[in-house]
Amino acid sequence: MIDVRALRADPESMRQAIRERRVDPGRADLDRWLELDDQRRRLQGELDGLNGEKKELARLGKTDPQAARQRGQELRERGRQLEQELAALTTAWQTVLDWFPNWPHPAMPRGAGEDDNVEEKAWAPGVGYLPAGSLGTGHGSAALMPSFPPHARTRDFSPRAHADLGGGLGVDTLQGAKVSGSRFAYVHGAIALVQYALTRLLSDELLRRGYELMVPPLLVRERTLYGTSHFPEGRDQVYRITSENVEEGAELYLVGSSEPANFSYFMDRTLGEAELPYRLFACTTCFRSEAGSWGRDVRGIKRVHQFDKIEMNAVCRPDQSEAMYEEFGGINEWLLQTLELPYRMVDKCTGDAGYLATHRQRDMEVWLPGSGEYMEVMTDTNTTDYQARRLNIRYRSEAAGLQFCHTVNDTGCAMGRMLIAIMENYQQADGAVVVPAALRPVVGREVLAPPA
Repeated sequence: MIDVRALRADPESMRQAIRERRVDPGRADLDRWLELDDQRRRLQGELDGLNGEKKELARLGKTDPQAARQRGQELRERGRQLEQELAALTTAWQTVLDWFPNWPHPAMPRGAGEDDNVEEKAWAPGVGYLPAGSLGTGHGSAALMPSFPPHARTRDFSPRAHADLGGGLGVDTLQGAKVSGSRFAYVHGAIALVQYALTRLLSDELLRRGYELMVPPLLVRERTLYGTSHFPEGRDQVYRITSENVEEGAELYLVGSSEPANFSYFMDRTLGEAELPYRLFACTTCFRSEAGSWGRDVRGIKRVHQFDKIEMNAVCRPDQSEAMYEEFGGINEWLLQTLELPYRMVDKCTGDAGYLATHRQRDMEVWLPGSGEYMEVMTDTNTTDYQARRLNIRYRSEAAGLQFCHTVNDTGCAMGRMLIAIMENYQQADGAVVVPAALRPVVGREVLAPPA
């Protein structure tokens, strides 16, 4: 949520942010909000004046009790009327405010879509970082990425996309569809061990770095998703559990990330300055409706309704959030380089950045030689105080008193997509997939071979 004092002081900056972030101006109606804000403040001033006048009635009652009773009745009736009007205005005022985006970082690239995203870095196994001069906007580095799976032992075959490899390795979308419908899958056998090894690899590293492991609820109430700004904007992506068979008749929602539950752990709390930053991570199953994506990526496990993910989160002071943003990016790179996967780091532009809370955002995208494209596997987002204001997460500063915290989140590892990246980059001529060296101690084998 935006600081309304900053909004009143510089509404034109918000008008520009709405335009650059491509937010629906019919919902984020700045002129309407300013009008409602003016009316709301005027009514609040009148109500405050009535409350002040009520205090004077005690004196009048001593000299003219009848006049005091009459005036008191008038004040109560007017007060009830003002409170009703103010409540209606506040509801409309808040509804518009909820659609205002976070202020974009000054360095966030300005652009309309993914072709305007800026490549920060690109790396390939056996090559290292690509020269800065070869990077640019859009997909400039793609031409320098491996045209053939970098870990293939021979080059006498045509690389295949993951959907043509996974079926023989333990990715079963056909049975998943029979059991649950489209965009569900079973992952079993050796390929499931690869996922387990990925979880172990990153989790062990995060624990070594002092991150706290969370096991959060996967069903949450509306305030949690509103608080992290997944509502109202992303409501169509979330599965809702109706009140039937739910305690207290509450509506609950399946999370698309552990981020909302992790940050809501600090909801309505005041933290000590010395406690910050809190570094957390969780390994959870996540759910997403994928509304609006019908017909896209229908084969394989790239875009599914249920997936597993390691999420990294930080609650920190305002002066720490940029450092946490860079720390998360560094962990992303550590994992991808440890797995020897070709990737690029992309600074997302205003028109392509994610949800309304985004102040600054980057994606890590792995190159898929079988598909001939980049695929997002990690996203790192600094939301400044936007989520903390909605969730009421504050800390007490010795110098400045009560302040809102900043929150930073990162997809540390989207498991299904990392399996795709490994299959395409480690595929062999016979359809087998070599296991990355870092995962072999847990997987217990060097090669995943399809049935003979």
